[in-house]
Amino acid sequence: MEAIAGKIASGAQDALAGVGKRIPRPIAIGDYLLARLKELGCNMVFGLPGDFNMEFLDQIEDFDGVEWGYNANELNAGYAADGYARIKGIGALCTTFGVGELSAVNAIAGSMSEMVPVVHIVGTPSTVSQKNGAILHHTLGNGDFGVFTRMYEPITVAQASIVPENAASEIDRVLRECYIKRRPVYIALPTDVSARKIVVDMTPLDLSVPKNREDIENECVKHILTALGRAERPAILIDGCASRFHVEKEVRAFVEKSGFPVYAAPMGKGIVSEFHAQFRGSYVGAMTPSPTREELESSDVVVMVGAIKSDFNTGGFTFSITNDKLIELHSDHAKVFHATYQSIGFKGILQKLTDKLTHRPWTLPPAVHSGTKGYSGDDNTEIRHEYFWDALGKHLGAEAHAVVVETGTSSFGTSTQRLADGSKYISQVLWGSIGYATAAALGTALAGRELDKPLRTVLVTGDGSFQLTAQEISTFLRHKVTPVIIILNNNGYTIERFIHGPERAYNTTTMWKYKNTLDYFSADEYASTYPKFGLQARIERKQEVEAALAQVFSEKDAIHVLEVVMPKMDAPMGLVKTGEATSKENKYNGDS
Repeated sequence: MEAIAGKIASGAQDALAGVGKRIPRPIAIGDYLLARLKELGCNMVFGLPGDFNMEFLDQIEDFDGVEWGYNANELNAGYAADGYARIKGIGALCTTFGVGELSAVNAIAGSMSEMVPVVHIVGTPSTVSQKNGAILHHTLGNGDFGVFTRMYEPITVAQASIVPENAASEIDRVLRECYIKRRPVYIALPTDVSARKIVVDMTPLDLSVPKNREDIENECVKHILTALGRAERPAILIDGCASRFHVEKEVRAFVEKSGFPVYAAPMGKGIVSEFHAQFRGSYVGAMTPSPTREELESSDVVVMVGAIKSDFNTGGFTFSITNDKLIELHSDHAKVFHATYQSIGFKGILQKLTDKLTHRPWTLPPAVHSGTKGYSGDDNTEIRHEYFWDALGKHLGAEAHAVVVETGTSSFGTSTQRLADGSKYISQVLWGSIGYATAAALGTALAGRELDKPLRTVLVTGDGSFQLTAQEISTFLRHKVTPVIIILNNNGYTIERFIHGPERAYNTTTMWKYKNTLDYFSADEYASTYPKFGLQARIERKQEVEAALAQVFSEKDAIHVLEVVMPKMDAPMGLVKTGEATSKENKYNGDS
């Protein structure tokens, strides 16, 4: 395959020349794994060195077309691999046994939760040490070398411990599971195995998805078409699994053919153009502004594609479309009102619906895109949320970007802003690990520049979240990426304040000089290796915002950091309502 052609070290070139030709060739096991990753479009392995993975790291460093991530810690590496996968379709990280892999558990669990295909490669002690039950460093001191693999079983869909006898088949099996099921996998690679040679024919990976049973699919499609034919006010609601399982093309074709009004849940943002004539707005249950909420909820049939009915994605479980008018299309089943059709995926269903559906254009009043509503503050002297997000939204709607936002203030603020066609919107709505966005943005920035139409990354995060993963900024500089970085400084954890303890000290962060971020993560003697430094500014007045945003979005060859100072208790109204609902859910109401 052309995707893995090139000059590759470790004697792998001859083997790779035979890809797709069924020509047996010798190849080192580590190189075989890298070749397969590259075949899937993964050109970057994030991670950190450790004494049990360095043999494999030699192979990464010598392998043409796959780069090393140089991360600051394993958790950040996992987040970066997740962000990379959301742009390129699959990501990878490599850690050392025990201490390294356990530092990445949170990130991999997030990828499992959010359905992101990440390959976690763990360098493990040699097969000899494992056979002998040696009491090695980075172990629990009990000779059990499988304990960490077992820890990973609930948060990965496949695991493999590689030995020469099973290397090719096990690597292929695990990578296929990762790619098809859109979830993370775990590969244990002993330090004395990665350089061992095996003979393979490099047949292309089988990535085919089992086809739907035609009789069940046809019955389901007939049921849906009958319902839509009778509907007086049909609508389409797009959610996150449509992008996770890459049916964006089918969704857009269905939208065009139907003529129906279309809405998006937070995790489905950007799958259909938010400037499309049929797009009506975002639906987040009771958090949805009027009249968008009333318009969708008054529909008599709603086709929902890729539903993820989590708390933050449904406005605190206030999703108000009842089963008697809801059709759900999923990756492995469909629900038509109260009937369930098992073992059929939405891709085939969408294709048949598009082929058979009669176009029915609907005349509706202009959609109301009301922007972001704030909570409190002084419009004259402070940078209110009601003002800032609309100002930022003008730039996000003007040109496509990879927009990476932290769960909380940043995600609620941007969720009501329309993104330009071709944009990618990335947020951990379900897992919601604080600090995710900064390290994930490294992955999106590196992946975005690999695309045929490169996407520049815009990172929007809060001061509290930034402090967890800020050290990855040094890796931004090492890779010479040029994102826009916006850090909201409201002196603490805003969403937590609206859930509990608004005046508690634990919701206040230690203050940093955020505008100096590039300075304290760089060194003068390495200045020639960094990207161009652009605007680094602390923005405290409303009058400064628009000029600063105009500069950072126009100067695309530089990395910028904006510290935006906002009122402590102002927030997007969606966050305020969600915080209040969560507070009510969490509250202790006395002994029963």
